[in-house]
This record gives sequence, C-alpha cells and structure tokens, in this order.
Amino acid sequence: MNAITRVCTAAALTAFLGMGTGGIGTAFAEDAPTQGNTDQTQVNADQDGKAIPQAPDDAEVDAPKAPQGCPPDPAFSFSHVKGTFVKDKSKTVYGQSGITLKVEVAKGHTWTGTISYAAKLSESILVASAEETISGSISYAKTTTVTLGGTWKVPASQRDGWLALGSKGYSFDWERGSYNGGCKWIVSNHGSAKLPALSPYIAHS
Repeated sequence: MNAITRVCTAAALTAFLGMGTGGIGTAFAEDAPTQGNTDQTQVNADQDGKAIPQAPDDAEVDAPKAPQGCPPDPAFSFSHVKGTFVKDKSKTVYGQSGITLKVEVAKGHTWTGTISYAAKLSESILVASAEETISGSISYAKTTTVTLGGTWKVPASQRDGWLALGSKGYSFDWERGSYNGGCKWIVSNHGSAKLPALSPYIAHS
C-alpha cells in the first residue's frame, strides 16, 4: 500500500480535482456509455429530460504531509480514484450482437454502490470522508424520482453489450488508519469502493 497517499486526520484531507475539458470519453473511460440508437428520449438524459451534466475527470487526491506531533486520530486515505459508471446490478441486461435490450425502472427504485473492506466498518463514515475528499456528489445510494425506460440494439460491430440503470460516480481504493508516536502510518482497515455521484440515468455499451 506504499503507493497510497496517507493523511493524518479527516480534517486534513484536501481534494485537488483534476478538472478537464474533455467529455464523457475522458472522465469515464472504463465504463462510459456511448451514444447509439435509442428508442426513448430518456436514455442518457437526466430525470428532467435535459442532457446529463459532465462530471469531473478522474480525481487526483492529494493531501499534506503529517503535521507536527502526528496526532493518532483515525483517518481515511484514498488512491486510484477514477470516474466510472456505477451500474445497478438488478437493472442491467446483457445480449449478443443484433439483440435489442430493454430496461424499465419505476419511480422510487433505489440501488447502492459497493464497498469492500478487510474488517468491520461503518460504511457511512467512509462515504462521508469520500464525499469530503473526492466529490461532494458522492453518495452510497441513489433513488429514481421519475419512471425511466429505454431500449438499445447491440450493434453488429459488437459481439455483445449491456444496457443498465446507473449513475456516473467514482471507483477508488481506500485505507483507514492513524499515526503512532513515531509518525508511522498504521493501517487498521482497507478495501475498495464504487459509489454513484450524479442523478440516475440509463446507459449502454
């Protein structure tokens, strides 16, 4: 874990987001939805029917070095922060080339991001720290406020594809720990997370 930026206290965490002028392709290179044939205007549109706002590029989370005295207060550190599309597994469909995929989601449907950890953890504390450090839009769960639906035909140029409800969000690795009297970072827990950030919408790839 020596590549992970370490911090002393949650209050000392500072996010320097690498803002770019690129579109979806640069901010969400891994799972970014692509523009394609759609039968309903809701696909790739926000819940009010307007275009989905662009999210920041992959966040470069940096933090100051340990202050004098190295207080032992528990804190989180984050690394490998990347913008990504966070799917709702229960509302994701797959198909091969030539198949038309369809997803319908009722108003009030809720899904969550994913968090892995090595030891018992209060997930709300991790989410709050990520919200403060990476992006103020991050949350553990998202809920649709309107009914959403869309179809997409897997193009002949693809062997297979997917259509899903989801939200742009972030994936990252994390550590929770504290400094001892010798200013050495002691890890008490660690894991990874993939959390939604923007409004729910339907995407495909």
